[in-house]
Amino acid sequence: MSSFDLNVATRDTTGKEEAGRMRRLGRVPAVAYGLNIAPVTLSLNAKELRDLLAHGHGRGLLNLKIEGQPSVSAIIKSVHRHPATHAAYSVDFQRVSLSEKITASVPIVLEGEPVGVKVDGGILVQALMHIEVSALPQDLPENITVDVSELVYDGAPIHVREIAVPDKIEFVTDGETPVAVVNPPDVEPIVEATMTAEQIAESEAADVNPMVNSEQGKEDKTTGDKSDTGEKPGKN
Repeated sequence: MSSFDLNVATRDTTGKEEAGRMRRLGRVPAVAYGLNIAPVTLSLNAKELRDLLAHGHGRGLLNLKIEGQPSVSAIIKSVHRHPATHAAYSVDFQRVSLSEKITASVPIVLEGEPVGVKVDGGILVQALMHIEVSALPQDLPENITVDVSELVYDGAPIHVREIAVPDKIEFVTDGETPVAVVNPPDVEPIVEATMTAEQIAESEAADVNPMVNSEQGKEDKTTGDKSDTGEKPGKN
């Protein structure tokens, strides 16, 4: 696959306040590490990053263009997102050598309409969203397409071992891992029942004083943890 140029700038200052200032100016803080070279703190244009990710190029090889310096070959290792807005909050780049294979996660794209859906009314379920591959950075595919048109109603799933492996890459994910299957639709019976006076009272009390959702207050493990930039999402 081809590589894509991405303009970045070095930055000398770090910390939450500086990161907030950059974001208000339309910049995203970042860091580049790898190849036994000291990490370098960077920033990049938020719109350019959004466009790159929106067109599916965030999984491939990038040329980090730094003014006055040689281009750096890298891949996006992770994008940390704001827990409320889901906007890119910071980016970790991994420097790569064009002569050494790396392991990367590549999206799986399902292709075709299963006969079990079209004819029998089943539900297509994608069990595996990404597949781990090993390849030279320049050979990383943007995605792996899987033809699901032959899947039958309530039948066996497609496994990783059944996917045609593109040239120049190897699958790292276990071959027995299911990728997609057509399941029967989930139909829950409707049960009508008369509530007792005690149940009605309990329901009304719950409406007045609802329980706090047990998930509230938990830190988002993807966006809440500190990234390699050392900056944790928060109010700016």
